[in-house]
Amino acid sequence: MPWTVIVSICVPVVLLFLYIVGRHVKWGKLFERLSIFWFRIACAFLLLFIIHLVVGYNGYNIPINMFSVLTIAVFGIPGILGITFLIVFL
Repeated sequence: MPWTVIVSICVPVVLLFLYIVGRHVKWGKLFERLSIFWFRIACAFLLLFIIHLVVGYNGYNIPINMFSVLTIAVFGIPGILGITFLIVFL
């Protein structure tokens, strides 16, 4: 069997198991905070990509890496300003 079929079967089963266990153990808050953090990481990737496209026309290159993404996901707007400051002035 190809690995894609195995993964597409195993991932939903594991997620269903975690959902059922999480409801009884009250992991709801943990999963909620984890999902908010993953959403912030996804938004940081999107924001860095947009900034990379816009600033790229001026000759600057803002890299999209995990340091930049985690900085923006954790600090928000100050993280964006800090990464942009580092790229522009260094």
